[in-house]
This record gives sequence, structure tokens and C-alpha cells, in this order.
Amino acid sequence: MRRLLGLDEDTAVMIRQLACTEPGCPPMETVVAVLPMDGAARRWTLHAPADRITEADLRRVLLATDQDQQHD
Repeated sequence: MRRLLGLDEDTAVMIRQLACTEPGCPPMETVVAVLPMDGAARRWTLHAPADRITEADLRRVLLATDQDQQHD
């Protein structure tokens, strides 16, 4: 995430793997949060365990977020 988003060392990146309790959700999900010193926090949820998430998965979720923001 740090490299994909070009984050500096002062920006915190938190990754949490959680049990997903919503109906139809895979049993595990991974939440990635980016917490910059200045600016708004950003968060993404990937419906897979952390050890199965690839760089391609991260790129896909970042691209989807960028496209959603362009349509707002």
C-alpha cells in the first residue's frame, strides 16, 4: 500500500484481518486503513484473508475507489 499510494513514512498504514459476520460475506475480510498526519483517513475492505491478497488485488480496489470518486 505504501508503495502503490506513494505514502511517506509519517503516514500510518493499518491492516486488520477480521471475521466477516454479514450474510453472504466470506468468513474472513481484510481492512486496510491509511492514516496520514494531515488529511483524511482512507479505508478499503477486501473480502479475503490477508495472506491471500496480492498486489493485483490492492491495485483493483484502489482503481475502483478512484473511479467511484470520479463519479461523485
